Amino acid sequence: MKILHVSSVPISYPGGTEKVIWELARRQAKKNKVTILQTNLYEEKKKFKRRYLKEGIEIITCKNDFFLGGFGYSREFVRKLKEIWANFDIVHVHGHGRFTSNFSLKFLHKKKPIIYSPQGFFHDKKNSFFKKMYNLIFKGRLRFATFSTGLTENDYKTFESLGIARESVRIIPCGIETEKFREVNKKNILKFKRKYGLSKKTLLYVGRIHESKGLQYVIKSIKDIDCKLLVVGYDAGFKKDLTHLIEKLDLGDKVIFTGKLGDEDLARAYFSSDAFVLFSEWEGFGIVVLEAMASGLPVIVSDRGALPTLIKNRENGLIAKFPNVKELEKQIKLLFENKKLNQKIKKSGQIFVKNFKYPKISKQYRKLYEKAIKKNG
Repeated sequence: MKILHVSSVPISYPGGTEKVIWELARRQAKKNKVTILQTNLYEEKKKFKRRYLKEGIEIITCKNDFFLGGFGYSREFVRKLKEIWANFDIVHVHGHGRFTSNFSLKFLHKKKPIIYSPQGFFHDKKNSFFKKMYNLIFKGRLRFATFSTGLTENDYKTFESLGIARESVRIIPCGIETEKFREVNKKNILKFKRKYGLSKKTLLYVGRIHESKGLQYVIKSIKDIDCKLLVVGYDAGFKKDLTHLIEKLDLGDKVIFTGKLGDEDLARAYFSSDAFVLFSEWEGFGIVVLEAMASGLPVIVSDRGALPTLIKNRENGLIAKFPNVKELEKQIKLLFENKKLNQKIKKSGQIFVKNFKYPKISKQYRKLYEKAIKKNG
């Protein structure tokens, strides 16, 4: 099978969508010819190769001309898609609110079977007028997809609001590469702990440092808890605000920023911690929650977005109402102090995460591709 993945953002970008595309593509490439067509949206200031091979996958990058609030626009992408589309059996289009998705669905209509995976829809109120207008226009384009996929049952409602019937939607969650989070060498864990001064109970956060991730509430919640907060991830424009908050609350010795970490150090961060927190305003899925579970960490999440579909309170994690700082504080203390509950959540999490292994997810997509090709045949 010849598969084309369409992404607006380079797969090198540290985002959930890009991670899913890459992990799916590299597994498909073992038995199929796989190409990724992308633009350099979000990485316009970095040098890039227009064409290269990585693990047998051809990656084609087109220059993004305009940012347009993250929607993007690329003349080169238009030319390249028109040039190569006929070489593939199926096209898998990723991302919602992107020029690449919008154009691909329009151009490929009646030409090729198309799988459309938004990997999460609009969720905040910023530029809400333009988002509503986009959805109104995009509704017509979305009908051109042979099948669409959602990450959780929540996505059914959004697809229905866009005029797409349930029978045209398949729920396929994000996967996790569990082998990355197997037992880490104890000496390396000790080195990691010494490097970041992790001598007390450690609460871990992994992800972008962005206002929507709720780190401001997590910081407030640990004020009276004897622990460290380890923040792993790149600054998406909110670190300065958090630094001011930390200074105001006099918590400079309790919050540690590591920046973005490579795979080995990320695994060490998980194994060096005692609990994991993701107190987001919204999450379309939450891959890092699964990574934490795979590493044997008990997790605490907010009650927003897809997180309550992953976590059953007091079974495989704890849930706190967003943005209730007192409730979050209570749940963190409960996890640190109640050893029996802590162990129960750890064990349940490690069992639960087995449902999201990439071989299983990849197989689900394979069947959907075959069905789409047959339907369009």
